[in-house]
Amino acid sequence: MKNKVKCIELRTNEGKVILSLYLYEKEIPSEDNLEASVNEKTDVKKEKSQKGNPKEDDSLMTDAQKRYLFRILAGNGLEADEAHEKLKELFQVDSLKDVTKVEASNVIEKLLEESKGEKDDRAPF
Repeated sequence: MKNKVKCIELRTNEGKVILSLYLYEKEIPSEDNLEASVNEKTDVKKEKSQKGNPKEDDSLMTDAQKRYLFRILAGNGLEADEAHEKLKELFQVDSLKDVTKVEASNVIEKLLEESKGEKDDRAPF
């Protein structure tokens, strides 16, 4: 199928081209067809979200949350690989890439509460 093309040129008084505008003829669906297309796409999205894993529906843990978790664990004496393994154990996942924002927030709160309980509230002298 060949497209019809029209060219509009803007020229100076001397005839030098300063702007060329190409117009391509294209068939656009009517409003009825457009609405049907949008409704089909919406239905497909709903089906995917219902079939998918609940973890996939939630957004994943942010880098800031991940860094904060590692800082909390470092404050408790766990660093690098030990901290990484501890987090995988806490989240019960094979990879931290599978952790959602909500799960990360819950574990952050839990770790902070545990850290508060371990602090020595006595006066320093």
